Amino acid sequence: MQRFLLAKRAWLVLFAVVCGVYFYGLGAVPLVGPDEPRYAEVAREMFARGDLVTPTLGGHTWFEKPALVYWLMMAGYHVLGVTEFAARAGSALAGVLTFLLVAWAARRAEFESGERLRGFGITCAAVTASGAGLLAFARAASFDVVLTATLTASLACFYASEVERDERSRRLLLAGFYACVGLSLLAKGLVGVVIPAGVVGVYFLLRRRWPVRPGLWWGALLSLAVAATWYAPVAARHGRVFFDEFIVQHHFARYVSDRYHHAQPFYFFLPVMLLLALPWTPFLLNGLAASGETNARAEDAETKLRVLALAWLVV
Repeated sequence: MQRFLLAKRAWLVLFAVVCGVYFYGLGAVPLVGPDEPRYAEVAREMFARGDLVTPTLGGHTWFEKPALVYWLMMAGYHVLGVTEFAARAGSALAGVLTFLLVAWAARRAEFESGERLRGFGITCAAVTASGAGLLAFARAASFDVVLTATLTASLACFYASEVERDERSRRLLLAGFYACVGLSLLAKGLVGVVIPAGVVGVYFLLRRRWPVRPGLWWGALLSLAVAATWYAPVAARHGRVFFDEFIVQHHFARYVSDRYHHAQPFYFFLPVMLLLALPWTPFLLNGLAASGETNARAEDAETKLRVLALAWLVV
């Protein structure tokens, strides 16, 4: 009982510290250009019109990104007024949610593994919350941290479904996975499908097996139903203009040309990943070095989590 109370107190203290660090002084610094002011202004214009469908900038349609982040900013404006703090509050909330989701998945692995992984959950949660990347993006008006939260939610549900023994609970967790893929589509477009599909695909390749009942068809319909809350009305309202700007230009043209000044060599994100993992980069490298020693086909919860984490890094 005493151990339980101490653990509960430690979790509460960690949660309070994370909330304080992520939210304190969010509005102290002006919006940093060019992205923060642009995204905040798009949300402000939508908020002023009471329009949840059409993003605009300077009165002109702006289909660079989907609507989920704008909706979070609009909610912040509604509750807190149109301020820098309100524009960033949704990102901070997404950062805290990411911390909680990692804590949930790690605690599930700890519970399934017994004494072997004692303290694993709170350690993973603390490492996640204190990583340079999550901390920096959670304190900015950013699409990336909201995508991180929705992807973490989807893959946490997937992991929980992999270790769940009850069939009904497993299907509910898979439904959560697919629903969160739909949210990822709302967060940043097609990448919200490509990443979780790639991670799950690599996971099964590493484990050298394929699910007997993946639920792909009903899951895909669920993902599309969630995403359709914005894609359906915006496509109905703007038709080909939306398709050309959002799909053709911002999903494909930016990757095959330098039109949007995003051309980078294939290895560009490797040093970026190492920097964003600070101060835990040495542990990340050590984990990668030790990954070859893992028997990826083992059925224990710890191995499944290791393989999923490796698949996520690879993708």
